[in-house]
Amino acid sequence: MMEHSQKDRLIRATGAHVPFRLVLADITHSAEEVGKMHGASSEALKLLAETSIASLFLSSSLKFPGTVCVKVSFSGDISFAEADSTPQGLFRAMIPQDEILHNKQYEPALSPQRFEVVTLDEHGKRARESIIEAVSESMGRNLSVYMLQSAQTRSAVGIEARLNKDNPQKLDYAVGFYLEPYADIADEELDVLEKQIAKLPPFSEFFDGNRFNLELLQNTISGEYPTTIVREIEPRPYCPCSKVRSLASLASIPTDDLQELIQSGENVELVCDFCRNKYVVTPDEIQEIINNRLLK
Repeated sequence: MMEHSQKDRLIRATGAHVPFRLVLADITHSAEEVGKMHGASSEALKLLAETSIASLFLSSSLKFPGTVCVKVSFSGDISFAEADSTPQGLFRAMIPQDEILHNKQYEPALSPQRFEVVTLDEHGKRARESIIEAVSESMGRNLSVYMLQSAQTRSAVGIEARLNKDNPQKLDYAVGFYLEPYADIADEELDVLEKQIAKLPPFSEFFDGNRFNLELLQNTISGEYPTTIVREIEPRPYCPCSKVRSLASLASIPTDDLQELIQSGENVELVCDFCRNKYVVTPDEIQEIINNRLLK
């Protein structure tokens, strides 16, 4: 297999003369990195990548330094996939680890149920929350319906992560676009954009076997309406977990349960659901949590 030669990119652009915004994403390398954290392959890797792109598209419109959490729930072999991202292009994603391990050898049966979006402010407090019924296994379709139902915003969305046929832990590409016309767009301009999207070829047409041509996708979408790039950043995996946060999570456990952990005389190993980092907490550290609680 040929190696990818391009870096990951998140491009935010606007119409140069026509009022619309266009966001394009290529997170191929970083999605594979997230997949390695989880030991994910095949459909689980694809799902992690596509959920991450949906989150990155939503966080790209934030006007404050917050976080957008996207959670897609299913009935079937995988219960949900979740991704968080920031306007700076930092993101993380997860599927329950036992479900990833269980589905490694075969394609999971999935029936989409809910598409949930939670926006957190810079202090981690919920600013907005909305849930719709997931209409498809297509992440792009779900995001477009979400924008229409929850924000009364028309949009065109395409998201695809294509698995490498020779290596289930690799992706040929993980890409997408989000096109949103502004309210003051003229009817004839909107009609032209809709026709351009309708005749957009499959994403595979922009992949030469080594490189996905994001510029060609951008120009094909905008067509006769040129775009101006407002910002381009390199998205990358990031998880804010830490030993301090792990201790804080233990602090929410009742004292009697903490006492039982101390009496076992063994260290407690906590694993982050998103990055799979492990944090070891000793009985002495658990006792300190109890002591601090008694002092309050």
